[in-house]
Amino acid sequence: MLNLTALLAALLILMSGAQFARAQAPAPGAAPKPKGPTTIDAQSIEGVSELEVTARGRVEFQREELTVYSEFLRFNQEFGRIEADGGVRFLRGADRFFGPRLRYNTQDDTGVFEEPTFLMGRTQVSRGSAERLEFLGKDNLRLTRASFTTCEPGDNGWVIEARELELDYDKEEGKARDMRLRLLDTTIFALPYASFPLEKRRKSGFLAPHYSQNTRRGLEVALPYYINFAPEQDLTLTPHYMSKRGEQLKTSYRYLDRDYSGQLRLEYMPDDDVLKRPRSGFSFQHEQRFAPGLTGRLDLNKVSDDRYIVDFATQVRQFSAGNLQREGVLNYNSSFFGLPAYVQGRVQRFQTLQDPLSPSVSPYHRVPQLNFGATKTDLAERFDLTIPGEYVRFAHSSLVEGARTSFNPALTMPLLAPGYFVTPKIGMRSAKYDLSRVGPGQPEHPSVNVPYGSVDSGLIFERGTSLLGENLVQTLEPRLFYVYAPYRAQNRIPLFDTALADFSYAQLFTENRFAGGDRFGDANQVTMAVTSRILGTDGRELIRATLGQRYFFKNERIGLTPASVLRSRDQSDLLASIGGRLTQSWTFDNTVQYNPQSSRIERAGAAVRYAPEIAKVINASYRYNRDPAQPLRQVDLSGQWPVQAGWYAIGRVNYSFQDKRLIEGMGGIEYNAGCWVFRGVFQRIQAASQTTSTGIHLQIEFNGLGQIGSDDITDFLKRNVPGYARTNPNDPQLVPQSLRPRLPFEQVF
Repeated sequence: MLNLTALLAALLILMSGAQFARAQAPAPGAAPKPKGPTTIDAQSIEGVSELEVTARGRVEFQREELTVYSEFLRFNQEFGRIEADGGVRFLRGADRFFGPRLRYNTQDDTGVFEEPTFLMGRTQVSRGSAERLEFLGKDNLRLTRASFTTCEPGDNGWVIEARELELDYDKEEGKARDMRLRLLDTTIFALPYASFPLEKRRKSGFLAPHYSQNTRRGLEVALPYYINFAPEQDLTLTPHYMSKRGEQLKTSYRYLDRDYSGQLRLEYMPDDDVLKRPRSGFSFQHEQRFAPGLTGRLDLNKVSDDRYIVDFATQVRQFSAGNLQREGVLNYNSSFFGLPAYVQGRVQRFQTLQDPLSPSVSPYHRVPQLNFGATKTDLAERFDLTIPGEYVRFAHSSLVEGARTSFNPALTMPLLAPGYFVTPKIGMRSAKYDLSRVGPGQPEHPSVNVPYGSVDSGLIFERGTSLLGENLVQTLEPRLFYVYAPYRAQNRIPLFDTALADFSYAQLFTENRFAGGDRFGDANQVTMAVTSRILGTDGRELIRATLGQRYFFKNERIGLTPASVLRSRDQSDLLASIGGRLTQSWTFDNTVQYNPQSSRIERAGAAVRYAPEIAKVINASYRYNRDPAQPLRQVDLSGQWPVQAGWYAIGRVNYSFQDKRLIEGMGGIEYNAGCWVFRGVFQRIQAASQTTSTGIHLQIEFNGLGQIGSDDITDFLKRNVPGYARTNPNDPQLVPQSLRPRLPFEQVF
């Protein structure tokens, strides 16, 4: 049985419109539920009301959720039969039926409507017609020679036609015979028989085919088959053909339970036509709650070779550029002698994918890592105490290996008030190592203990102001942060997971200039910063400006490595930023790192966004870094904008002036025809060093039905164009203003 959850779920909208309320079957032997009162209004009425009446001229019949309008109506009260002729309008719940003649039994909800047109006014408004409609029960319909669409009257952009269509809401299943899908009066899909789920219930069967074009893979065609094992388990098998590579099978198994959930993905190609060998990819994610406070997580990923992710659009998750993560984690949160405490155990490995033109060193594996700690707030009604600890063993195929045990207790005394804060803090960084495969002269059991202290303080001033006649609030927030840490030699300790922290505004207010557990920098320094904000009366931040700099009272002596250049200046670079939302449409953010000694900019970033309404957005950003180790000069432009009625241009350009090459380029169009949408995107990306990939993605989406073509094109556009919005969202409030109908759909009738 074929399931057009994307193509034939077509008839799903008919159902989504025809979501008739289910009447529960009475218990055996129970009397039928009594019907409500019946009212009939007409120009003339004759007969006996308790038996049978005949009404003529502008007849209006009403009984519970049923309403019938016609020129002639005969109602048999004894058997509950309705016969209506002449411009019959039959209303049942939110559904509307129109036609010349109706025969209906109100007792068992059966009957026949000749040559009806219908309107289903539920979540997705839909309409259609049939030569004959049979009511087989409250939740069961059969239509003969039926047509169906979600397009507005007068617009048959797409239509589903079927010789016979059955909608059984008791079984939540629909069936169609001799059906075809027509777009712009052209048949693009036909099937002799199909079954499909109703009311979004999942059902096994084929899904919509996928299509794309790529320079590395050629023409790609995939036909997924969905297997619904149970409400909490399903499997999707996707045979995938690539004209340049060959056949591939993709599988995705999902499961869900009250205490656990996960997804298993497997991709296998028996023979790559280019490399002449099998290729595969694997990904498994699992999360579980074993007991209150005890949870676990698995994240396993593997591919057959270094070029797999470059060559294929894959479901395998990348942890970082060139590294696939394999990780297992256990978390336990409880209390220890009345103190909130935690324990985390982790095993983490990586598969490093090497680029021959840009080789990299694989990161250390953590086999295992154990983090633990406890906290106590309001100690003696004044102090906060944290006692974190860690044991981790680092493994590597070629570098120094070893275990590190560390403790980082810290005691703070927060003093808070509405206009100021002062937070003194003292702490200790203690680490001990057990190393193997060490170099000559390097100790196997080094250790280090670094005490430190800091004081973080700030003031907050406010004053009223006005701009363009609007009352505003301006703040002035000076902040002072002092750190002292004595020198402790650490050059003979290896680097397992440590690097120099990125110089940023947040890093100005940290005790350690290194990120990781193998270095703690000596310090005798103070950070001075000031922030000013302009706030609306509702508290919304309109503009934020910040200026910060660190001043040193002594030269540093601890570097990342013995060869690292040590700072000898008495002040850091100056950090300045300004950003905010000037209006509802304009947002901006600019940051500069300025070197006062050389009077030049070291790093800079600028970004601006203009988004006046839904599906109208332009983004522009520029990034600059003078660092010779990581020079950077990139511009990134992206946007979505209407070019004429229904047509939207979409694009992105990410260009590196440093490398004089396009990192990623994308251009496309989206056409909203009202009840169907076409999306076409051309993409060129730098997949690896000296390797580019070009692709074409096409998709036609039928509102309330599904889509044909590239299945993930909207997710792709959201990732590449910040602020991108579908022009046909499920929520009508998110439809662009220019595409909203001037009158409600049902008023056309």
